[in-house]
Amino acid sequence: MSVRRGKLWSRTVFLLILATVAGVVLLPVFYFLTISFASNYEAYQFPAKIFPTFSYPAQLRYNADKENYTLLIKKGADFEAVKTTSDTSDFSLYCKSQLNVLIASSEVQALFDKAKGADHAIPIKLKKAFFRNYVVFFILAEGTMRALFNSLKAAGWTILISLVLGGVTGYILARYKFRFSNTFSTGLLVVRMFPAVALSLPLVVYIVRMNLYDTPFALAIVYSVPNIALTAWITSSIFKGISVELEEAAMVFGATRLKTLLTITFPLAFPAIVASSLYAFLAAWNDSITALIMTNDNPTLALLVYRTVGSSTIPNLPAAGAVVLLVPSLVFTFIIKNYINQLWGNVAL
Repeated sequence: MSVRRGKLWSRTVFLLILATVAGVVLLPVFYFLTISFASNYEAYQFPAKIFPTFSYPAQLRYNADKENYTLLIKKGADFEAVKTTSDTSDFSLYCKSQLNVLIASSEVQALFDKAKGADHAIPIKLKKAFFRNYVVFFILAEGTMRALFNSLKAAGWTILISLVLGGVTGYILARYKFRFSNTFSTGLLVVRMFPAVALSLPLVVYIVRMNLYDTPFALAIVYSVPNIALTAWITSSIFKGISVELEEAAMVFGATRLKTLLTITFPLAFPAIVASSLYAFLAAWNDSITALIMTNDNPTLALLVYRTVGSSTIPNLPAAGAVVLLVPSLVFTFIIKNYINQLWGNVAL
């Protein structure tokens, strides 16, 4: 009985810890997505809602003494007055700009006539244009598709450079012993500590001299400097997990060193190498400060989001832009998710 009770307590504690971690991770995500779909009116509500709303329970009241109309929206158990006007166009504009509700002036006039003929406030239901924040973002962020391709090019070049140079360096560190190898390995780690924006300032001079300024390839060069070091450390541990005897056996049967690498070593390390590309991708995709320094007419998507909505005082539009930026990262992560567990040399032979 005591053993069973101990197992029950262990499971309960485990589930509580799991629920706490899930709450800490998922609640901010849900809140972030909710804000991206929120109207200007909802963005300032407290407490904030975890899930987005699709419509507003509301009332429309006719004020006979002033011959105007008041829109009231349900807040908790009561209704809050948010707009008073007698102009249908003004009412329609308020609904569009503050509530994300698209309603024509003719529909507003019909509601006005109905409210005027009633003895009390009439109930109405205002349906939100759910994706309006995203539409507004794409309208404001002119050149979104071009910026998207610039980001994809920069990320692609960063992955290629990081994996080729970092992979070769990692293989050398794993297979060869040479003087100052530990110092060299530590030096790579020190380079990784430098942020890309700090490296971009001195490198921009050479980029301009090479006539590469304002290109995705120039951004990839800057992004690759710290990521080559990180990739070398990751791939070094991967190659150490692959038996040297396999390479030696292949060379005994006549394979060259290059053929052995291409046919045996790299295929075995491929899943973890692909997973390590995640770091290079995220470093290139999410950066905006380095792109601000290294580009002018060809911004990346992250920089475009920053320029378009980064200074906004209302959080819903920046959140919508950030979700647009987040989607390609999620797609890339989902594609390589099966390789993540093999990052640290857990290679299945």
